[in-house]
Amino acid sequence: PDEITPRRARSRPRRRTRIMADFVGKQFDKEEVGKMVLEQYDEAEQRLFYTIVMGGGGDDIHFGIYRDAKDGVRESSAATTAWMMTQLDMARPIGAGDKLLDIGSGHGGGSHALAKKYGCSVMGYNIGPGQNAQNIAKAKELGLGDLVDAVVGDINKPFPADWTNSFDGAWSCEVLCHAGDKPELFKEVARVLKPGAAFVFSDIMGADGADEKTLKGFTDRNATTVMGRPSTYLQCVKDAGLDYVTWWDGSNHLETYFRDMIKQIHTHREEMLSKGLTDKYLDNWLESLTERADTQRDHGVFAWGVFVCRKPLN
Repeated sequence: PDEITPRRARSRPRRRTRIMADFVGKQFDKEEVGKMVLEQYDEAEQRLFYTIVMGGGGDDIHFGIYRDAKDGVRESSAATTAWMMTQLDMARPIGAGDKLLDIGSGHGGGSHALAKKYGCSVMGYNIGPGQNAQNIAKAKELGLGDLVDAVVGDINKPFPADWTNSFDGAWSCEVLCHAGDKPELFKEVARVLKPGAAFVFSDIMGADGADEKTLKGFTDRNATTVMGRPSTYLQCVKDAGLDYVTWWDGSNHLETYFRDMIKQIHTHREEMLSKGLTDKYLDNWLESLTERADTQRDHGVFAWGVFVCRKPLN
């Protein structure tokens, strides 16, 4: 018996106990943030978490627009993707043969939607190899393998030099909060766009006038630099030489989405634990999301929405 017990113990799968993506009280500079983003998003367990808790089982890993009282994270996230596509196409019509850049493409939900709707090709530029592989595999499953690709790239470094004037449009969905030098990134976007091409992006931000400390419900769980504000993004657009088209404010949807993320964790907790996530990781998220939702309800310190700008023809 003394020999059998250790062998059985060794045969049991070990539950990991480390706390993943814990950024409490931390924000990072341009040189550090890329490594932290990989820690937050790219391991299999984190990709599972985001697919379930933000994507509702899908690949739209971003905040949502609630068009119906019955909508959850998946429906509202899909509505955001649809709205961003409409905004991009209104600023500069997209069609087959066009080449778009998806900045921070993640699991590829935006890339897939764009390719499916418009027949355009989409190049994802994303720091996570695991996410990129998931993106490409899903594109092939959807019959979009010839239109969607993804390369490893860090938004805190310049785009490839030979990309100048290469893209008919650019897209970025809730990625720019991870950019350490936002004005420089916008100048890079302007460089790689063709004249007349449009750039649509969404991001979670601090509301204008919000103290950075009040945003800790977000920054404690996300690898960020100083968060943007609507006014600072509008200034980035101007300083990059891009023409402002519109800014749609969807901040009123944030509290509902935060609380829906909480519901997803409670509903799918056992599934996530069985696949390698830890109680501590999920409890940290619940604490953060509750603080985030309550702070938004009481003080409205977070902002979120969709911006559109365009590169001048001349």
